[in-house]
Amino acid sequence: MTEMDHAESIRQIADTATRARRQDLLASFVQHYGWTVQAGLFAGMVLPSRACASDGDLLPKLLGCYEAELHQTLESFIEARPGLIINVGAAEGYYAVGLARLLPDAFAHAFDSAPAALDICREAARLNGVESRMSIAGTCTPELLQLLLPRASNPLLVCDCEGYERELLDPHKIPALAGTTILAECHDFIDASITQTLAERLGGSHQLYAVREGARDPNGSEFLQVLGSLDRWLAVCEYRPCTMHWLVAQPKTAA
Repeated sequence: MTEMDHAESIRQIADTATRARRQDLLASFVQHYGWTVQAGLFAGMVLPSRACASDGDLLPKLLGCYEAELHQTLESFIEARPGLIINVGAAEGYYAVGLARLLPDAFAHAFDSAPAALDICREAARLNGVESRMSIAGTCTPELLQLLLPRASNPLLVCDCEGYERELLDPHKIPALAGTTILAECHDFIDASITQTLAERLGGSHQLYAVREGARDPNGSEFLQVLGSLDRWLAVCEYRPCTMHWLVAQPKTAA
């Protein structure tokens, strides 16, 4: 076994062990607090007990610290009162349902290519009483976005689609993007050209800025404060493959 093979074997063992331990921590949290988000932007939201991939970062979401660096940006979007929310790569519905709860006059479209995700997202919509204001469907295409976006004067588009954002977010295919507020997680570790490509495409019509992955507070709740150091950091871990960032694009016409 080479040194590289040995290091990869250790990494895989550690990954398996920590994910198993996090399931223990999740069970302990749910025993005390149930499946309701305790803090943060979506405090009060009820999450399904299932995830469509890995553990769905359910514990960071329930703690309220999941993608905490986006909270300020999302709060500004909510203040603008968009009438239409489109979430591409919705997974279990954390953002689509969470935003629909906070925007009672908005309609939300949630898209994901995984059938299991759609089923869990529907459950999340029911649990939070927003199913009548949501559409949940499979893969989103540029043609479909161009059909949906003009239905509201200030639509909000949230993308987390594992590199598909490069193909999807194309103003030549979707002219209606020009009037759309966009939050896109950029998966440059899959395709290093994504952020630059999106910036070039959207820079003429939008004000752009990036939000970089930030720190987490492992002491941010009573639940965390009684845990050992390793468990505290594990509870707030989001298992990122590298330091991630998001591109925020706000239409210049609305400025």
